[in-house]
Amino acid sequence: MTSSFDDFDGLDGQEPDEGLPPLLRRPEPVADPLPVTKLRSARRELLANPDASLDEAAANAVTSGAVDPERLQALVAGMPINLLTAKPVVGGMLYATPSHYRYLDLDVLPDFINQRWADQLHTAMDVAPSTSVVPAYETVTDPKTGKPIAVFTVRMRDRKELAEAVAESMRKTYGAHPKGENIYTSSVLQQGVKEPLTLFVMRVVFDDSAEDTFLVAGDGNSRLVSMWLARTGGDIEEAISACTASVIGSTERSGGRSRAEQAAMRRRVGVLTARTRKNLAAPTLTEATRREGHTLAFPATVVVGARADGGGPLADLVAARDDLLATLHVRVTAWTLGAQNTQGMQRVYRHALREGLITADVHRVLSGTVGTQAMHELLGVPAHRLWSAAVHQHAVLAGPDADSMNLLIKQEFGMRRAARQQISERLAPMALSAYRSKEGIEQPLRAFGNGGTITDRVWKQPWELTKGDDAFGVLDDILKRALTGEEDAVAELTVLGGTAAILDGYITRDRGSKEGTDRDSYKAPFRATPVKLLALLSKTVGGLKMLHSIAVAHVAADPAVLPKLFHTQHREVGGVMVHDGEPMLDGTGVQEILDYEWDLVHAADPAHALATIVKNRAAAKAKMNGTSAEPEAEDARQRRLLEQGITSAAKAGRALARMSQKRGNQVFGVFGAVEALRVQLGKLDGILTKFGPADPSIFVVDEDIDGDEEDE
Repeated sequence: MTSSFDDFDGLDGQEPDEGLPPLLRRPEPVADPLPVTKLRSARRELLANPDASLDEAAANAVTSGAVDPERLQALVAGMPINLLTAKPVVGGMLYATPSHYRYLDLDVLPDFINQRWADQLHTAMDVAPSTSVVPAYETVTDPKTGKPIAVFTVRMRDRKELAEAVAESMRKTYGAHPKGENIYTSSVLQQGVKEPLTLFVMRVVFDDSAEDTFLVAGDGNSRLVSMWLARTGGDIEEAISACTASVIGSTERSGGRSRAEQAAMRRRVGVLTARTRKNLAAPTLTEATRREGHTLAFPATVVVGARADGGGPLADLVAARDDLLATLHVRVTAWTLGAQNTQGMQRVYRHALREGLITADVHRVLSGTVGTQAMHELLGVPAHRLWSAAVHQHAVLAGPDADSMNLLIKQEFGMRRAARQQISERLAPMALSAYRSKEGIEQPLRAFGNGGTITDRVWKQPWELTKGDDAFGVLDDILKRALTGEEDAVAELTVLGGTAAILDGYITRDRGSKEGTDRDSYKAPFRATPVKLLALLSKTVGGLKMLHSIAVAHVAADPAVLPKLFHTQHREVGGVMVHDGEPMLDGTGVQEILDYEWDLVHAADPAHALATIVKNRAAAKAKMNGTSAEPEAEDARQRRLLEQGITSAAKAGRALARMSQKRGNQVFGVFGAVEALRVQLGKLDGILTKFGPADPSIFVVDEDIDGDEEDE
């Protein structure tokens, strides 16, 4: 029995009470999946095609999920004419099947290797436990010939880790829209997926040496995630569970999927297609039928071949993949500039490894797949993430291969020239990747991207990283050598101390630190880029000592260990002569602490600082007709800001709570953002409890003291 739109309940086939968007295209019936035995001829034709470069497992994945394998067989047949589509990329050509329909539930996973949010993923260096998986992906090499083929390799601990990576991908894709929801989902419910997705073959190698082969979305990840969302009613967690169960299988089992598991998956797809065909023939199109009908299958092209310009195998499928996707539509690359730079630098490092510019051990550290202790064991540098940032900078900036690294960066990012500003912008998210969990990391990233530590002495000059077990001992040794005039030690201390200063907020000049007239946070007596400020500090004894002190405080991460201020000039202060390198003392003779960027800038060039302050105060006084307000005490100002912030936050929270009574709790935003606010509030409560005054009404009796007095 056939149906027309007039037979459906509600407007344009929409059920009256569901609030679904109008139906624009009726779902089409989909055939049951064929038994694996009937797919052999299609697989055979695919492998015989001269432009296909797959192995048996990859060919199985390409053919098994096709809705119409006979059509796929014709499309990939090598005789009498090759029907694969050629896709030009830098360095060669990719070959893909023409568009054909594939089952959603069979062998297809969302994109979790492109890392479109790569600048937000925690690496193994990070001190915070990572909730994200950082997969390292490479081109598969045929074990028989040693030649690369058109398949990716991704190494995973087990199925559970694979499922976690897929879940992270789906959540990030879902939350990428400003409203926290995927904008394609309604379109899927209206008309299904029309634009073909681009799929790549991916081999997962587990720690127990078992393997499994899937197809992974390249272009079209949002559409693929939206199909699962539409299938499960728009709930992202249910969509993740459904995708994991259907494609990966049980996460409690080890190794790849067995034949029995894959057969069970095909049977489930058969049940789903049969049920949907039956319900599509009914007079009323239900919501469940609509969801299943538009999410059973989707059009796709699959990359099955890769060839270099010279006719041989293409060595780097990852780079070719990225180049192909960049030509499909404008915003196919990473969603943020930081993620684009992260991916670009990952490719630079991979090329550098292949060309022998860096060692395999250095590449493991740069890729973030090892922790700090493993870094120490591999390279000998101290086991602290500050040295992770230094390894990145040394690999890119120092030594005889710096020019070659510079060339790779220019080629990767299409730059005519790579000055230190351009280099620092690209390097920032990678160099500081071990600190992605740090609260407020955006500010250090911006400061590092404004030239970072790339002084003339650091860039394209020979310097090495000092090895050792004790971080403090290594820093002391570097300072000792720097003070004797060893230029390589000066460069090393500039990198370590400068990076620590950027991370800890003592260097924030990017577009944020402003010239001021009074000591304050995010203010400076004169404007100076990080490079110029570090160049000043590295040329004086006092400046080197401050860089050392900042690095020591950063590594110690102890409130009792704070960076100290030193004089950088021979001059008279309060009628007393001071000399470069001497501690800066307060009125009581105690060495002063470095609190703000203001302090560091002032100490780096006190004469310039004082002259600028006088000039700015005169200008401010002129604007106020010769009058000037008494500056507010720093502690009073900070208390005022704290009270204003808490009052504003409480007011906003109550307003959102009232709104949620009518509009639901989504008014607060996505779960991740709300959870981040809770964490910040918890940290603030901890600060007030730990450092604030105690309740004077609480009287504590120390029994030990009382006992001692009785003994006396």
